[in-house]
Amino acid sequence: MNEKIQIVDNPLLLTSLFSEGVFYIPSENKVIAEEVVKVENQQVEVSQIENVNVEIEQEITQNIPEIKKIELPESTVVNIIIDTELVHWPEKLNEPIKKMMGALRIDGKPLTLADFSVYNLTLFPEVKDISKFISDLNTKRVLIWSTNLKTEAFQTINAEYSLANKQVLWLKDVLDVMANNESKMEAWIPMKKFFKM
Repeated sequence: MNEKIQIVDNPLLLTSLFSEGVFYIPSENKVIAEEVVKVENQQVEVSQIENVNVEIEQEITQNIPEIKKIELPESTVVNIIIDTELVHWPEKLNEPIKKMMGALRIDGKPLTLADFSVYNLTLFPEVKDISKFISDLNTKRVLIWSTNLKTEAFQTINAEYSLANKQVLWLKDVLDVMANNESKMEAWIPMKKFFKM
């Protein structure tokens, strides 16, 4: 073989050097080669193939590790929004949500930033049923902020619902609520009732 052919940038070009296979040569100078097995055409009955398929399927299903559900962290209040911005807490909603949560009281105590969380449903494209998502949340109180939510679980906006041992309050979109004083009062009245203030 020409020495120039052996100097290449891509080592895969040297595969012609190993056309006979790769062998392990132990220190005792014994050569161990691969065994070549020749199989001639044989007829196999269809029932044998089906049995093998069933056995393989059973083995595969038995060896699949159990997928554990990711549990969302616990919060006193979970705010669910539906926003086109692909972050859980869009910048435009930062101040309005903090103001509204700061005005709330649970058992006479104000909510701190650590007491509530915000989830943007747009970041959960796998969620087809909001009621299933809510039942998996690690909280007792859920606020849904969406004017255009379409679900069979909730019928009217500015109303309170009970779902999987959780209290749910469906309100208009955060920016719609903050648009004017009338919208703020329209949301504040059910929020006061919801938090028993």
